[in-house]
Amino acid sequence: MKQPVQTSRDSVPSVLVITTPTARKTEEEDRAKEMTSLLDTARRSVVGQVLQHCDRPVGATYIGTGKVEEIARLVVERGAEEIYFDCSLSPRQQGNIQDVVKCAVYDYEWLILEIFASGARTEEARLAVELARAEYLKGRLRRMWTHLDRQRAGGGPGGSGFLTGTGEKQIEVDRRLVRERIQNLKDKLEHISGRRERVVAGRNECFKVALVGYTNSGKSTLMNALTAAGVLAEDRLFATLDTRTARLPLDRHHNVVLSDTVGFIRDLPHGLIASFHATLSEVREADLLLHVVDSASHAMEQQIAAVEDVLKQIGADEVPAIVVFNKSDRAYSRTLVGSFKKRYRNSVSLSALTGAGIGDLQEAISQVIDRRQARLIVRFSAGDGALSAFIRRRARIEEEQYEGEEAILTIVADEALQAELKAHPGMSVVAV
Repeated sequence: MKQPVQTSRDSVPSVLVITTPTARKTEEEDRAKEMTSLLDTARRSVVGQVLQHCDRPVGATYIGTGKVEEIARLVVERGAEEIYFDCSLSPRQQGNIQDVVKCAVYDYEWLILEIFASGARTEEARLAVELARAEYLKGRLRRMWTHLDRQRAGGGPGGSGFLTGTGEKQIEVDRRLVRERIQNLKDKLEHISGRRERVVAGRNECFKVALVGYTNSGKSTLMNALTAAGVLAEDRLFATLDTRTARLPLDRHHNVVLSDTVGFIRDLPHGLIASFHATLSEVREADLLLHVVDSASHAMEQQIAAVEDVLKQIGADEVPAIVVFNKSDRAYSRTLVGSFKKRYRNSVSLSALTGAGIGDLQEAISQVIDRRQARLIVRFSAGDGALSAFIRRRARIEEEQYEGEEAILTIVADEALQAELKAHPGMSVVAV
């Protein structure tokens, strides 16, 4: 299996294969649109489309030999150079199809990996994608070398000459090299992960909010509307792969930070989720999630479910969340959005692009923080400047008094600060 090669042309002509189960025929159009957008992001143009209802995939080719031959004819007719399936193919299925259609065949997982690879900007993102790609290709080495030896040996006597040829020896070499590369990538990512975890841990004095959502739901636009981060916001899938963090200004709260994270998608490859483990720590360690939903999409329910599935996979499904129905100015159905808002009580409708409803979200975030804070009266030595500065940095001061050498402050503190103050020797803490 050769890997996709970027071309200087605008896009590579490709055939798209949709394999929706019969019970989900209503999703065909949505699936085709999403796959077309993904291919466009990967600089591929759809010159032909084939639909096959696959209730029980065929072992050898997934879609059956008859449909494979139909695709082969379409490839010739439309001048396609690549074929993309909307599902995951086994190495055997991929190779069998490729033998018939005589052009490169790729599955959904490889397409996502290729898009991530082209969009990675930071060292961490590049390493994470490279690791996921290496894990993906590891199981396909035999097919790649079998193909080469068939070409080299012409099948040999009995058609089995390639089995003990150069490829068989090279497979073992390549497997060792791939294993070594995978371990090297894991070591590098573990080092970066430790660094990131120290950074996240260093924000313990802050209330941490993280944006999550289906790709292209408008997370980066919302990030810019809430902060002065100025992050990249484009109308395309996976415009953001690297986490960005900025201070979130709120009227009655300080020390609040907001992080924008990579967008999710249905059936996000497990290898990518594992590789982006460190990056997604921003989500797992958050105090609050803003789950951004694209109100303009009539596939809202499936997209919400996909995001919730990924959150569960990374261990973030118990983090409190506000569901943000974005793009309210062009909602697919206000009735449908209203129905979802009843299901998700802690939700807000807004347009990150126009700014309508941003104030409602800011207030909703403030209310979550309010519920996690308490009003306290603390007494400590007025001469302890370091402690005084610590409290003023972490808490909201409502009243300040002095009695002799003792400072008496009425403050509003979050749960973490309350615990720290109560454990501090020589300090009196009383809830009011």
